[in-house]
Amino acid sequence: MAEAADAHLGRAILSHPAFPRASRYDPLWILQNSMGMNVLWLTEWLTNAVDLRPEVRVLDLGCGKGISSVFLAKEFGARVWAVDLWDGPEKTWKHSKSFGVDHLVVPEKGDARNLPFVDGFFDAILCIDSYIYFGTD
Repeated sequence: MAEAADAHLGRAILSHPAFPRASRYDPLWILQNSMGMNVLWLTEWLTNAVDLRPEVRVLDLGCGKGISSVFLAKEFGARVWAVDLWDGPEKTWKHSKSFGVDHLVVPEKGDARNLPFVDGFFDAILCIDSYIYFGTD
């Protein structure tokens, strides 16, 4: 009973009509895997200004545990390179597989200050709630 009540409360708190895509995800999963504010709300808000569609190459820079990467792949069919310095790629890979988007998400460990990608490789570079950790150097 308590678990059902917690799930209902979590869904009520993390559901918002402004974020219909993000509101479909399990609130407990979001809370357990976010490293800051509701990363899926932030990602959905940002995608309103970015033209994402299947096969677009996206760098999800500072992706943490990769839930924003999973969201971008699942919701838009984007090919996502999920790069984070602090969190290893194992969690991102696990999440990608559990959502069936492991063919679209490439988890990488890397430093934003020294990336191995050639100029122009990505169609979009997104940085959700992490720029403050490296962008001010």
